[in-house]
Amino acid sequence: MVKIIILAALCFAAFKYVGELKAQSNDPADTPVRQTTIESRTDYSPGRKSIRKPAPTVMNFRCDGRQYCGQMTSRAEAEYFLQHCPHTRMDGDDDGIPCENDNRFK
Repeated sequence: MVKIIILAALCFAAFKYVGELKAQSNDPADTPVRQTTIESRTDYSPGRKSIRKPAPTVMNFRCDGRQYCGQMTSRAEAEYFLQHCPHTRMDGDDDGIPCENDNRFK
């Protein structure tokens, strides 16, 4: 009987310790997701009519340490990272347009 009580106390202590570690961790998966809207833009080309992009949509992106264009899945995600996340390396000429040379987003 004493062995069962000791085992239960050890399990309880381990459970509580793991809960405290999780509360103290800075894991990006535990941080809340910030929603942002991506504004629609109109692209102008000489000799062509303007092409209107779709209306603003809500995107669920969060800063998670990614820095490079190869790590992004869309132009909207790259734009979000460039505007909201520190230390990104997606705008080599500092013109505010990320991943200009990435053929996936053209």
